[in-house]
Amino acid sequence: MRMLVLHLSVMIKLFFQLDASICPEKCDFFCSEEKMREIPAGLPGNVTHLFFVETALSRIRRGALGSSTTLTKLVFLNNNIQELEAGAFQELPSLTELEVSGNPLAAVIPEVLVGLPRLSKLSLGANAIHSLQPGLFTTTYHLQELRLAGNKIEVLPPNLFHPLQHLQTLDLSQNLLTELPAGLLSPLAALHLLKLSDNLLAQVCPGAFRALGRLAELHLDGNHLEELPAGAFAGLGGLRRLQLQHNALASLAPDIFASLPNLTVLSLEGNRLAALPAALFTSTPHLLYLSLARNQLETLPQQLFSNLSALQTLVLSHNALGHLPAGVFQGLAGLVTLQLSHNNFSSLPAGLLAGLPLLTTLALVHNHLSHLPPGLFDANEELAHVLLANNPWACDCSLAYLLGWLQTFAEPLIHAQASCASPAALQGRSLMEVPQGQLECPGAPGIPPEEGWDGELGKNAPGQCTYSNAEGTVRVACDATSCQQLSLRLLPPTPPRQTSEPGLVYQDAWVLHSRCGTLQVSVLVRAQNGDEATSPGPPAVP
Repeated sequence: MRMLVLHLSVMIKLFFQLDASICPEKCDFFCSEEKMREIPAGLPGNVTHLFFVETALSRIRRGALGSSTTLTKLVFLNNNIQELEAGAFQELPSLTELEVSGNPLAAVIPEVLVGLPRLSKLSLGANAIHSLQPGLFTTTYHLQELRLAGNKIEVLPPNLFHPLQHLQTLDLSQNLLTELPAGLLSPLAALHLLKLSDNLLAQVCPGAFRALGRLAELHLDGNHLEELPAGAFAGLGGLRRLQLQHNALASLAPDIFASLPNLTVLSLEGNRLAALPAALFTSTPHLLYLSLARNQLETLPQQLFSNLSALQTLVLSHNALGHLPAGVFQGLAGLVTLQLSHNNFSSLPAGLLAGLPLLTTLALVHNHLSHLPPGLFDANEELAHVLLANNPWACDCSLAYLLGWLQTFAEPLIHAQASCASPAALQGRSLMEVPQGQLECPGAPGIPPEEGWDGELGKNAPGQCTYSNAEGTVRVACDATSCQQLSLRLLPPTPPRQTSEPGLVYQDAWVLHSRCGTLQVSVLVRAQNGDEATSPGPPAVP
């Protein structure tokens, strides 16, 4: 048998009989011995924290712990305890924390908790408790924290928590509860945290939480909830976190969250939602985190997020989204992270990200995107992380905007996994490695690519080509009717050109090449003073 006494950095090995005089004024006492079947006699009388961890103890007898007025914390963790005798802790009047967890303990009788007037924290988690007897907490009216997670509790007596008017934390997660009896939670007016996760709850009665006006967190995740009745969250005006993920919710009423004006975290992940009402989040303007991931959503109402200007993280991944209204994110001025991965997008609206000035992370992994519209990121000056992997990117002239953005602003290590799916010559190549000059488009029908075309003013290109200079700083995309897209990265000429023209700040010309031929481009940039018109006129034809 081995016992260790710990006090700050002092470790003393004790064997069998113990002398209280060797224990410091305040000490933590640890017992860990696989063959220990009884609590040893002679425990130090001035021990403050006492731990029995991974022993063979099967029963805690009355009087086995002796009498102590200094012991404030007592823990039995991962032992073989099957019974707690009546009055087992009766001679420990100063005890404030009691934990008996990780044991095959099947029941706790009310007499076990007699004589603990100062007990504020009780943990009976990860045992084998099937039920709790009425009157169990009659003498523990100072309890502030009660943890019963990881048992096999199926039913709770309606008046079980009646004495616990000071309780702030109640953890009933990972049990077998199928319902909450009417009035069960009514005495718990001081409750801040309620965890009912991973039970078998199929419904929540209207007003079940009405008395919990101070509740800040409610965990209902991992149950069998198929619907939420009107008034399910009535009385929870102070609630800040609501966990509803991994249930079976197929629909939500437009006003289901109307009584939650202070909600900041909401998870609806892993349900069966195929559609959402436009007014669903009208009454939750303080949301910071919203997850709608792993549902069956195909599209979203235009005004769904219009009142969520404080939202920082929006998770829409693992749905069936294939189309979004162009302005669906317009109200999200504070959004930092947007996750759209694992959906069915083959294209995105050009203005989808407008009005998101703080966006820094955009996830588009595992969609069907072959290109993105030019200008998609123009309003997102903080954007640094765009996750693009596992999309069939077509590395032709339609990808010029995205490639230019990536190679100018993106971090290579983050975006290296995004690669070309076509054309064959570029297949598998990282987008970060594709030169702009290789982004070509197939020729127009009926015009052989080998015929080529030398671009001349007033003549249209017969096919679709991207012209660029050798450095890739100037690009022009032309189709069969016109040249429509000019992309420039201006570098000061060396040496800078001098001119007598007032306001002239930049002028240059290039000869651009593509498989279609060559094209000459001239650029003239003028600066305006305050007296000149601010509206740009049509571009001059050289």
